[in-house]
Amino acid sequence: MVQALGFSLNTFDPGDPGRLCRGRERWVEGFPLDQAPTLSRLVVSGASFTDDTARDARRGLPFSGLTPGAVLDAVEPGRTLLAFCEQGEPGNLPETAVQVEIYEQPRYGGRRIDRCARWRASCAGAAAVDALVGLQPDGFVPAEPSPGLEEALFLLTGHGDRLATPARRYQASALPDVLAHAPWVALLHADKHGPVLALYSHAPLPGAPEALERLAATCGRLFVPFSIPPMLARWDRALYELRLRWPPARGDFPVPPGEDRARVREVPRETVEEE
Repeated sequence: MVQALGFSLNTFDPGDPGRLCRGRERWVEGFPLDQAPTLSRLVVSGASFTDDTARDARRGLPFSGLTPGAVLDAVEPGRTLLAFCEQGEPGNLPETAVQVEIYEQPRYGGRRIDRCARWRASCAGAAAVDALVGLQPDGFVPAEPSPGLEEALFLLTGHGDRLATPARRYQASALPDVLAHAPWVALLHADKHGPVLALYSHAPLPGAPEALERLAATCGRLFVPFSIPPMLARWDRALYELRLRWPPARGDFPVPPGEDRARVREVPRETVEEE
């Protein structure tokens, strides 16, 4: 079984955010932006599979064998982060929480009301981040709590429904408000079988792709670039393109060929988005 770390680095329009993983997550319909800034989005996911057709692929960052804490610590080593959660479980709160609010949330058109927890917790280092990931936060931001940041985070997460199908957790048009208080924000989106980590910022984070490549090499994972976010793309196509670019000096391509690779060669580029 091959474990791989996949990433994409693209521009992002918060006024026209496009799709997330079809059938699993959608953006909350946002407020209009007169002049939406162009943001940078770094998406990191993973997969495990037996050959380059990726027919048996399990998709999502956990299947790379790496964690959100490891990724964030590679991109921003030693940075103190603020984890934020909307619609969390009131009985499952972090011990390091700096803010907790319990409230009632209508579900499914008001036919059901649940008790939810809104919390914020500080953390530093991969282990501390991953301990909070188990409590299902919405994301992380490298900033101290403040009234302005709190208002921006509520715009980002306070109008969604994480229990809906597909889930609606984030309002993309609020990302510029959050970035007015922090250099970047990391959100946990849905991939096919697990979460991905997406970092939004005004400009690409310096050295982030190189840091991720070093992390993958250190942990023995195949590093796979994607032209579009991995939760929208085909792993077999990305593996095929990586095979074409594989330097002979690095030896044989580390993914076994599938029984039928002709199907991959015939896929036109405009159909790389997942059906």
